[in-house]
Amino acid sequence: MRRYARTLIVIVVLLAVAAAILAVNPISVGGFQRGGDTLLGLSLGLDLQGGSHLEYEAALEDPDTGEKTPPTADQMDALLRTIQRRVNNSGLGEPIIQQIGDDRILVQLPGVEDLERAKSIIGETARLEFKHRVLDVERGIEGVSDGAANVRVELEPLPDAAPPATSTPEASATSTPEASATSTPEASATSTPEANATSTPEAAATSTPELAPVLVVELTEEAAVVFEGVLERLRVSITPPTGTEISYLNYLKVGVQGSTTTLTIPYAPVAVLPTGQTFQIDPEPYVERVGTSTTFKIAAWKAGLTAEEAETLFPEGAQINVVEVLGKLDEEVGLTGEDLERAYAGQRHGTGLPIVNVEFDSEGTRKFGELTTEIAGTPDLLAIVLDDQELIAPSVREPILGGTAFIEGQDFTFERVRDISLLLESGRLPIPITLIKEESVDAILGADSLSKSVVAGLVGLALVLLFMALYYRAAGFVAATALVIYAVLLLAIFKGLPVTLRLAGVSAAILSIGMAVDANILIFERMKEELRAGRTLLSAVNIGFNRAWPAIRDSNVSTLITCAILFWFADTLGAPVVQSFAITLSIGVAVSLFSAITVSRTLLRLLAATPLARRLSIFVPGGRADLPKQASGAGAS
Repeated sequence: MRRYARTLIVIVVLLAVAAAILAVNPISVGGFQRGGDTLLGLSLGLDLQGGSHLEYEAALEDPDTGEKTPPTADQMDALLRTIQRRVNNSGLGEPIIQQIGDDRILVQLPGVEDLERAKSIIGETARLEFKHRVLDVERGIEGVSDGAANVRVELEPLPDAAPPATSTPEASATSTPEASATSTPEASATSTPEANATSTPEAAATSTPELAPVLVVELTEEAAVVFEGVLERLRVSITPPTGTEISYLNYLKVGVQGSTTTLTIPYAPVAVLPTGQTFQIDPEPYVERVGTSTTFKIAAWKAGLTAEEAETLFPEGAQINVVEVLGKLDEEVGLTGEDLERAYAGQRHGTGLPIVNVEFDSEGTRKFGELTTEIAGTPDLLAIVLDDQELIAPSVREPILGGTAFIEGQDFTFERVRDISLLLESGRLPIPITLIKEESVDAILGADSLSKSVVAGLVGLALVLLFMALYYRAAGFVAATALVIYAVLLLAIFKGLPVTLRLAGVSAAILSIGMAVDANILIFERMKEELRAGRTLLSAVNIGFNRAWPAIRDSNVSTLITCAILFWFADTLGAPVVQSFAITLSIGVAVSLFSAITVSRTLLRLLAATPLARRLSIFVPGGRADLPKQASGAGAS
């Protein structure tokens, strides 16, 4: 029995994982999301869940003759990507979007009953924009930046978990009170951002006393509401970016009305010293609101200020001046996809690196030339945005006046530049699409179809289990157990992948139940022949499986080939019903092979190692009549 313990452990673990997948609904582990409010959290298709069915035809119209011409493969690819992006970003369920033939797009939205909203989102014209991205833009805060608010310095105990404002532990350890005393109030009061660069991290580190300086700002009700909005923008700006996006951090500049000296207050767990050096600190915010009052506290000590420096910079009765500095600000310049002549992928001469080539029309050339002339040689960027989603934001090295340019990036690959060029083309000239078919599937019809399918599956499974147990006896119980394990594994795979189940897919799953039993029948018949020949149960199991395997392999492989052909034709002709049938049946066949070859064989081998192996009559349909007299007698003893 020990020989089969490892296989048995694998089966038990798989069964436990599958049962957990089906029991937990919904499943949410990091970015992995599965399940919902459907049966067992399975992903259901349009015919089971109800929803919207839309079919579009795409065609290009010649502006001179008015004749329609079919779109190219790249244009259809770009159109498909645009529709997928819009539907996914709109939150319209779990869409099924695919191309049918050369010029049609099928959109199915299970669970979406708002057909007009779906048509509006899909049919909107893609909007491509070129924007002037200005970095570190200062903006005043009403009621706070005009010197109307008073500020005072208070000393508060440091939080227990708060580390000292220091760049490194070594710098803190080497600092002495004498070093701290070298920073005089006069030097601090007259310092400018350039002068502040002379203040070293070591000096700032030693000046954090047990009682730390905090700036207390009293605002009016109106100004408090505005300032809270500013703080929210600061919080949002430190959200980790996704993909290749760049994080543009907002921050505050705090000073006194009439003074040129300012204190930089970022809202992030990274402090910026007057020298420009950054270092990690605790994740507590620099600026906090005191409850629901109109009082705000600014932790000046986190920026490296001593109590003396804070009182010098912000004397009693001083009027505070706070400026919000936006990490980025995109300015409209009137340059859109309507001004783009074409965009295509290419390679840069000399280096062979992938680039995106863009060409503008006459009006776009003028606008692009003016924009690049203004940006060239500055830290500002050229932001390219499609449907309010940033594609890229390159810098401009020199004015581009000829209307032709290329875009390069460190993370560019040949696949990515092709995708970007397709998106630019789609944004510039979306292929006109015409709605040729729309259908709203009633959810009641879907629920009725689903309930009947579930009943049919349960009845079919019960009948198969009953037949196997009555006819093949002990071996039939083994097959029934393997079949239950098969059903649990199959449903778990459907949920985990996920597989979108349509009515045809459910019928394929029910059909695969019979195919799963078919392999067991072939094996049991071979076993019966070996037992009739006088072999032991274990020997009959091993030989029966070995002799039945070629027939099982060939039948299942032929079924998988048929499923592949069905899937290919369904994908080409746009028949999602047939595609669902092919996918579901192929998964069912694969799981049934595991069930018959691994699960059934392991369970039979385990039985062969028990005292039941002596009673051979319970493993054949005819009992003792199917066995030689010697074997039958041995089985009875």
